[in-house]
Amino acid sequence: MSSVDEAIAQVPGIVGLAARHFDSGARIRRNADMPFFTASTFKVPLLVELLRQVDRGTMDLSQRVELTDAMRVPGSGVLKELEVGLRPTLRDLAMLMIIISDNAATDFLYELVGRDSLDATIRELGLTRTRIPMSCRELLYSLVGLDPADPDITYAIASERLRQQQIELDADALDEEKSDVSSPDDMCALLEAVHRGDVLSPSSTEAFWDILERQQLNTVIPLLLPPGTVVANKTGSYHSVRCDVGVVHSPSGPYAIAIMARQVDGERLHVDLAMATVSKAVYDAYNP
Repeated sequence: MSSVDEAIAQVPGIVGLAARHFDSGARIRRNADMPFFTASTFKVPLLVELLRQVDRGTMDLSQRVELTDAMRVPGSGVLKELEVGLRPTLRDLAMLMIIISDNAATDFLYELVGRDSLDATIRELGLTRTRIPMSCRELLYSLVGLDPADPDITYAIASERLRQQQIELDADALDEEKSDVSSPDDMCALLEAVHRGDVLSPSSTEAFWDILERQQLNTVIPLLLPPGTVVANKTGSYHSVRCDVGVVHSPSGPYAIAIMARQVDGERLHVDLAMATVSKAVYDAYNP
């Protein structure tokens, strides 16, 4: 059994792994084409679509928007806690969406770019295992048995149900046919396409990596790598789902890596450490 397989065996759940070394072409794959719930890693293709619209001239990252009560979304992030009237730029929202996984910032951008446009880009890029039909609000409300379209369901009600972990196991959020899903192969393919410059303009490509490299949630892919290793990544989690996707700049060259897990059963710190061990095993395989 390889060190990669030994590391995967320590993760308490079903694990998918894909890694692509950009220079050598060497790949590591375990359940790589299997569908997994994306959780917040769907924010990576959303960022790609936002920047594609910037490249087309239909979006301006310097545009400011005003924070309103209606924008508040439960779960991760800080915008939900701030006073209405704040006027961040779209670049600010993109930064918050990625580096602290802000759900309010995400849903504003999700509605702004349009789910049809996002879906069209996913199809154009050949990401056949990827579907993103649900916003953060829709996913989280579904998870606790609430209808986001019901005007009587307030942000406070949803937040309290999530705080108490009143999870509905038959929720659409936990149904592969209805929820946000992708595969490790698809995530790596997307990151490699951006790296090659096939998806975005040079300036938008630079902006994409600049945002991901500022990541503040570093408990999986980067955790056990040598100090100073540059990593551009995005995590995701809810209920029994845990993911991290990104690009690692290693001594042998950069590589994309996607670690996705479902039916995870265990404490968050234990799960993250086990998945970080998978990341380290991949790093060691590419840098013996």
